[in-house]
Parts: sequence; C-alpha cells; structure tokens
Amino acid sequence: MAPLSYPIVPRLLYGALLCLALPLLAAHLLYRSLRQPAYRRYFGERLGLYRASSLRPIWLHAASLGEVQAAAPLLAALRAAHPEAPMLVTCQTPAGRQAAESLALADCTVAYLPFDAGVSVRAFLRRFRPRIALVLETEIWPTLFLQVRRAGIPLLVLNARITERSLRRYRRLGIFRHALAMPDAVLCQSASDAERFRAAGARADAVSVGGNLKWDRPSPVAPAGAAWPQSPVWMAASTHPDEEPAVLAVHQAVLRAFPDALLLWAPRHVERFEPVAQALAQAGMALRRRSRHGAPEADTRVFLVDTLGELAGFMPRSDLVFVGGSLQAIGGHNVLEPAGFGLPVLVGPHTAHFSDSVAALQAAGGLLQVADAEGLARQVLALLGDPARRAVMGHANAECVAASRGALEKTKALVAQRLVGVG
Repeated sequence: MAPLSYPIVPRLLYGALLCLALPLLAAHLLYRSLRQPAYRRYFGERLGLYRASSLRPIWLHAASLGEVQAAAPLLAALRAAHPEAPMLVTCQTPAGRQAAESLALADCTVAYLPFDAGVSVRAFLRRFRPRIALVLETEIWPTLFLQVRRAGIPLLVLNARITERSLRRYRRLGIFRHALAMPDAVLCQSASDAERFRAAGARADAVSVGGNLKWDRPSPVAPAGAAWPQSPVWMAASTHPDEEPAVLAVHQAVLRAFPDALLLWAPRHVERFEPVAQALAQAGMALRRRSRHGAPEADTRVFLVDTLGELAGFMPRSDLVFVGGSLQAIGGHNVLEPAGFGLPVLVGPHTAHFSDSVAALQAAGGLLQVADAEGLARQVLALLGDPARRAVMGHANAECVAASRGALEKTKALVAQRLVGVG
C-alpha cells in the first residue's frame, strides 16, 4: 500500500494551490447563490461543520445529479443488503443533493462533501466515522484520500473514469499520482479507463474493469397523459450557453420544414433557464415551461424543461435526442439515457467524458457524431424526415444498452467483499 503521507514537494505545491483556490471557490459558490439560493444552504458543511450525524455509515460520494442517478440502483442494493447499517451520501451541488434526498432511503443522511482541506476533512471523518468510503467516477481529492487511509477506512473508487486531458493534468501535479495509489480498489468503466488510471498512479493490483453503472440504470416512466399533437418531436438535452444559438437555429430550420414540430429543450444548469426562455421569446417562439404550464399545448413549438430530475421522463416522447456539452468543449453528457429508450442520439465532437459509451453506440449504428452546428442541423432534419431510419437507429441503441448491462452486479460484489469484517 501507499505510505500514509505525501512527499514534501507535491504536498507543499498542493497546499499552496489549495490556499489560492479555496477562497475563490467559496466566493464562486456564494456568487452562484445570488441566482440559486440553494448554494447558500448548508454552506457550513463545505467547511466541515455538520449538524447531521450518522455513526459508522456506509458512505458514498457522488458529485452531482448525474452521478447520484447512476448510483441510485447501487444505493438501493446496499440498503437492501445491509438494513442494519446507516448510510451517508455526499454531493457537491444542490441538484445532486436534491436527487439524493429524493431517493428517500431509510436511515440515510445526505450532506455536502467538505472542501479538500485537512481541517475540514478531518472534522468530517470524526463526525461520521464511515465504515467504508465509496467514491464515484472522477472525484480524486488528495487530502480526502490520505485522511481516509489514515483513518483505516476502506477506500473504493467505483464507476471510475478518467480522460486523456485529466491524465495529463494529474501527471503534471505529482500529488495526484500519490493520491491515486491510496484506494484499495479502482473499478473502472472500461479497459481504456483502467489503463489511464494505472498510468496516472493507481496500483496495478487495485485496478479492474467493471463496466459503466449508467448502462444498468432503469429507465424512468414518462409523465402520464395523452400523446402531444405535435409531430415530429426532438429534444436538446443538457445544453450549455455556447450551444444555445445553435439549438435555436436548428429548430428554426426544423419549423420551416415541419411547421408542427416541437422542441423539448433542457438546459444543463438552472441559471440558463431564464436566458433560454428570453432568447426564445425574442425569436417569437410559442413557448411553454414545465415549471409553469405542466405540458405543451397544440400551438407550443418549444417546451422548456426547466425543472430538475425530470429530463429523462420526457425522452420517450421524442423522436431523437441531441445530447449537449458536445458542441461546446465540455466533454459531453450521458448518452445512455436516450439510447436506453430506443432513440437515435446525436452528439457534437467533444465527447471525452463519455468516449467509450459514444463509441459503443456509434459502432452499433444508433448514434451520429457531427462536427459543428451546421452538421447538427443537417442530421436533425434528415432524421426527422426519415422515420424508418430513426426506428433502425433506436432499435440498435436499445439492443446495445441491453447487451452492455452488468456493472451493477460487479460493483455490488466488490463492495460486499470489502465490507466483510468491517464493523
């Protein structure tokens, strides 16, 4: 195992960066709270100050909404397998926290993870004394990992993924190489992720491949009600600011070809709901909003999904889905939700965060990757005019998702193995 300390030079460098970053991060969160007051609530938890208490819980950290949704089946399985054990779920965003609370797991505390400073992390661990630490995906925090190891808590990184860009960054900051040697196990989404984790510093004997938990996520049920009169219907999911003009332009082109078409538009972040609504109003679009109107009417041309946790429920009523964060250089978002519903999927060129999922669906024939906004417009128009092709692509995606399940069972088995003998 890795030593219970870090070399002096990486430790000092990380400490210096942390001293600079933490005030800026705190200020950023408070600034965001001007538009999203939820960022102000429970702010003390980010400093290691907790009112809640849950002694010796099974602890899982899932940074935000998507990670919590991916972890939901695992959390339910852990609850059923260990009914006597308290549970603790930590997040970093209000949306993630709300999603964790909405799971309504028995004897489960939900809180924010503290900033990665020694005093805050130690206070967190003293408060809860977890029996095991389960960290999802890319949440690599050097101070946290070291303090967890020093406390004798088994540390597992689950559904682990790492991009080439992150690998290069971790290599530049030597402390991450030492931090990645701390976990008892790193269960990766793919073989390429496993290779990158080993290259970044994880112990070879700790790294294995378990698949992507998001393949195993059950599909939510669509909102009740009659089918909408509009046709065709397409969705722009999890879009970012630089993608918004492209989505608007594409839908204007769609309406010229299909005057009764409907766009279901779900911006990625809450603070983009109003700017998108204003842009649509300025463009003269007949707009309704989920938060105010519930559902589209016959004359609605854009339906803004401006609520949290409901996006996937509207996907079954779409003919195709564009997944954002991919025209803008974000790295993409989850393409498996629409694929699991048997829908054609479109993405832009920036998909590093979901490269393996994109490659699998693309190879199956259910996903198209476009180079730019013009390419997106061409493909959306072509697919909306070709129901037979949409059906073939959707069927390919549904079969690919069904064939790729299994990560949940592997993850449950690993956690159960590590919990043996932990009191």
